[in-house]
Amino acid sequence: MNNSWFRRLLLSYLPVFFIVTTILFIIFFQVFNEQNRREALKANEFLASQVTQYLDNSLRSIDFKVLRDILTNPNLKNYYSVTGSKDVYAGIQAVQVIDELKIEYPLIDSIYLVRYNDDTVFSNGKAVPIEEFPDAAFIKDSRAAATQKWVGARSFKAFPTEEGKQVITLIRGVGNGTGLVVVNVDLPTLQKSIMQMYDPEFTFVNIFNRSGGNLWDGAMQGGITAVSPKTDSGEVFSEFTSSYSGWKVQTGLNNGKIVKFALKFYNIWFVFAVAVVLIGVVWVIYVTRRNYKPIQQIVTLIETVASQKQPGAGYTKDNEFRFIQTTLERMIDQTKQYQEEHEENLILQKKYFFQELLEGTRDFTGNELTAEMSRFKLPQLEDRWAVMVVEIDQYSRFMEEYHNQDQSLLKFVLSSILQESARHEGTEVWAEWISDQRLYAILWIPEMEKGEETEQRLLSGYLDRVGQYLNFTVTIGIGRVAVDVRGLRASLKEAVHALEYKAVLGMNRIIPCGEVPNSTNDVYEFLKTISLLVQAMRLSEDVWEKHFDRLFEQIHESVLSRQEIMNTVQLLFQHYNREFAELPREYQERWASVFTPLLPRLEGWETLDDLRALCWEGFRELADEMQTLHCSRKHRSHILEIRKYIEQNYNNPELSLNYLSDLFDINPKYLSKLFKDEIGEKFVDLLISHRIEKAKQLMLETDKAIQEISEEVGYTNYNSFNRAFKNVVGVAPSDYRKAM
Repeated sequence: MNNSWFRRLLLSYLPVFFIVTTILFIIFFQVFNEQNRREALKANEFLASQVTQYLDNSLRSIDFKVLRDILTNPNLKNYYSVTGSKDVYAGIQAVQVIDELKIEYPLIDSIYLVRYNDDTVFSNGKAVPIEEFPDAAFIKDSRAAATQKWVGARSFKAFPTEEGKQVITLIRGVGNGTGLVVVNVDLPTLQKSIMQMYDPEFTFVNIFNRSGGNLWDGAMQGGITAVSPKTDSGEVFSEFTSSYSGWKVQTGLNNGKIVKFALKFYNIWFVFAVAVVLIGVVWVIYVTRRNYKPIQQIVTLIETVASQKQPGAGYTKDNEFRFIQTTLERMIDQTKQYQEEHEENLILQKKYFFQELLEGTRDFTGNELTAEMSRFKLPQLEDRWAVMVVEIDQYSRFMEEYHNQDQSLLKFVLSSILQESARHEGTEVWAEWISDQRLYAILWIPEMEKGEETEQRLLSGYLDRVGQYLNFTVTIGIGRVAVDVRGLRASLKEAVHALEYKAVLGMNRIIPCGEVPNSTNDVYEFLKTISLLVQAMRLSEDVWEKHFDRLFEQIHESVLSRQEIMNTVQLLFQHYNREFAELPREYQERWASVFTPLLPRLEGWETLDDLRALCWEGFRELADEMQTLHCSRKHRSHILEIRKYIEQNYNNPELSLNYLSDLFDINPKYLSKLFKDEIGEKFVDLLISHRIEKAKQLMLETDKAIQEISEEVGYTNYNSFNRAFKNVVGVAPSDYRKAM
């Protein structure tokens, strides 16, 4: 073919192409730089606002939490209300408050509590005098300043021997000069959190406190290796001032000056590019006119041929390329449509032939079978083959996790991996998805001496590949080797039967039909265990759990198929229905409320462990309900007797829920529930109420010392009495006596 016209057209446009492309690149980069600058301004404004918002939210949330604990946390109040440092329990409670704050806010480096009553500082689980604490000077300044604020960029160390850390500090006063809560936020950690919002190589962020000091100067001294640019290393694009802390946030680009210098020549480049483009347009018009004639001849020829095949077809002189495109697209679409219809019909016919071959719905003669296998380009069934069934494990979860399109794709992948594994072992496999959950396949087996070994390698490799590439597993059942079509159909039944033992043998494995153990279904033993389980449940005996475990152990030891297991479970439910039919109505209602929603869920289990977990959930709930009914009937009459005993023996220091439980032989948890249900209040609240009322009566009617009164009403520890009295009455016992 003569390509002179092609070369002439190519050489005509190449110079224009190179020139125009070069200029367009220049314009593009200039516009891109200008656009980048505008976007940089917006990005820096957004970054500054985000950094400011992050600082405010982080510091404000810590401040709010500390303030709330000061006002509401009884542990913290108790610590500051204790004089001296001998109350170890108060210290433990304070440690709990500090640990909770540190866990909730990872930015916090350390917290210490200053108590002015005894001039001590509680830090790292122990109290030391203020003069011996390394941060004593800061505490003194904070007490003199008498303000509650954030202090920025200072060095702090909890022990004299350790190296100082750079922190920002929150100071919160407690009560009316009772003490201080000092929270130190690790400045390097705060900087790392903020630096994750931007790239320090191109952008800088500086934060200045109220005094004008740069917080990052202190953070860099604290050991951070990342470089935080100074304000003189780039242009400041945005600045925000926090309304909460009063700190100023500045952001900008490190190379802002270079960008400004490059953009000065933007207009010159733009004018030059426009001129070159105009010259290129003129040149293109000239070359196009000169080279149009050969194109016109080709268009005329195509139009003539197309018009002969389709009368009335034509084109306008202004749209000859549309005519060419439409004609070619029509021809291509028709070809594709014919191909797709042929392939789709072939796939359906192949799948239908697969079902006929395995299910025995059609008898094939030798010639018919050979013709069908050749038609679908399959190996001839001339030697030995076997049927394998691949089942997706936990198919309900598979459908929940993947959409329909993803499910189809993953099933295709399963089939493709199987075919690839077969080719790797030098054999062939024909696989079809006849059901949603199962992939059926015919496997060609090599000669006798290598067949079993090849089959094992293929299936093991297939399982390994599925586990490696997919997020779910499969279980494979395989039948015996067949030598004719009749044996092939028998192999299918054996493979399906082998999968029935997946419930006992487990998932993600190969189950050959020859290795399926014989079931030892001893109905008498099952009935005996079921009877014991039902009786124990009926009598609310804890031994039902032992019988429940024994039943599933028997099922596992007997190696039952899925259908046999379901028959056993149905037998269990029938016994329950018969036993509960003889009980009062409320017991029958409890049985129905527990097991009615359980029955539909029993259809979706795959392994014996799944079935056991489902049944255990229902049986556990039923046992609790039965226990509640039994205990309610047995102990409800005792509650009035117990209340009377409390009113008469409230001054017994040993009186507690466990004490009453042992005395009246009632479970402590159930006794607590009885108090709340029958009396309307907890046991502790009832006991404290009686003791405080008696104490108030003694303080009014006698001159006994408060310590003596506390012992008389059952408190061996005066502090416990004082705390309980204040919680109930609202004032201390001494203040109450004075007021009355």
